[in-house]
Amino acid sequence: MLNLLNGDCLELMKTIPDKSVDMILTDPPYDISLGGGGCLKGRAYKDEISDLSINNGFDVQLFLDLLTCKFKSKQQFNLVVFCSRTQIIEYLKYADLNSIQYGVGVWHKSNPIPHCNNTYLSDVEYIIYLKGKSVKIGGDYSTKSQVYKSATNRKDKRNFKHPTIKPIPLLEKYLINHSSECDVVFDPFMGSGSTGVACKNLNRKFIGIEKDEAYFNIAKDRIENHEVTNA
Repeated sequence: MLNLLNGDCLELMKTIPDKSVDMILTDPPYDISLGGGGCLKGRAYKDEISDLSINNGFDVQLFLDLLTCKFKSKQQFNLVVFCSRTQIIEYLKYADLNSIQYGVGVWHKSNPIPHCNNTYLSDVEYIIYLKGKSVKIGGDYSTKSQVYKSATNRKDKRNFKHPTIKPIPLLEKYLINHSSECDVVFDPFMGSGSTGVACKNLNRKFIGIEKDEAYFNIAKDRIENHEVTNA
């Protein structure tokens, strides 16, 4: 199953049947206005994501509330989400208030944008998982490290024109740990379609929503024409 939708996810989520999703893997807008990323030498990068309106965050509480009904029960809530440092507390507070288990991982980038202006190097991105008690973490020793190390995905960034694109192997790691073959995986902030490609590689069903029409068309073409190899 492949279901790709162009529009506002808060509206289009209403068209997705309740109790129909097994996992959510997504990379929503970051809130970098309070120090979540960027620097003077990275001004071109900051301008790029500002033009796409993906640097001012979003309403985390509303977003999570809308997602809950897409799972069969609260105990099967199963979310893996990339976020900025300033957003971590919002996810963990929600988990605590709703008795949902959580954990924090990082993507350690070996080639980050040079940092300056009285702050630390932006060489990590944060990954939060929230899960109900019925959700098991699968995978094995090779997929369960809380730290993923790689360079930033510059080749895919050039090819698919998205400034915050994530490595396919990183997305596959979380799909392996938090879902099974033929499960339905939902990405409400699809971007250029990386999660959909990872799902196709691992035989997961995929629902994706992207608001920007240009990126939606890139994602649609990329996912539909991606060929899975057994290499």
